[in-house]
Amino acid sequence: MNQPPQQQQFKRKTIFIKKNLQLRYMMLIILSVLCGLAIMTFELTATLDELFDAYPVLVQPIYDEFIPIAASFFYKIAIYLLFVVLISAILSHKMAGPVYRFEQTCKAIAKGDFSQRVHLRQGDQLVELQDEFNKMMDRVEAEINKNKQK
Repeated sequence: MNQPPQQQQFKRKTIFIKKNLQLRYMMLIILSVLCGLAIMTFELTATLDELFDAYPVLVQPIYDEFIPIAASFFYKIAIYLLFVVLISAILSHKMAGPVYRFEQTCKAIAKGDFSQRVHLRQGDQLVELQDEFNKMMDRVEAEINKNKQK
């Protein structure tokens, strides 16, 4: 039986393919998480303060242990933020890789190679744009060939 040829998979070796775009995307994600953490910390301390004002005798043991608890909390937050950085790098790569591929394809087309098409990896973003771009280039190439034949 004839099997269709397998499409070559793009395997990028670098994490930062479009450094500026990826760093901006990562910073947006990290700042969003930090804002959420700040709001959560503010709410927690405000609630503990209200509890201490209402029930000082009951909450005093918590305040006595606050420094060790806070240190443990900040270590966990640091680990959590490392995960956020790693995940944001992966997510930004899934966005920046396709943008880079589109740029390279457009440069080749601008040099006159109208047979170029965008081929993204499975799981990349902008797959719908890839499909529409390739349809557009099929149409452009067909029109060029039609004009050449006339």
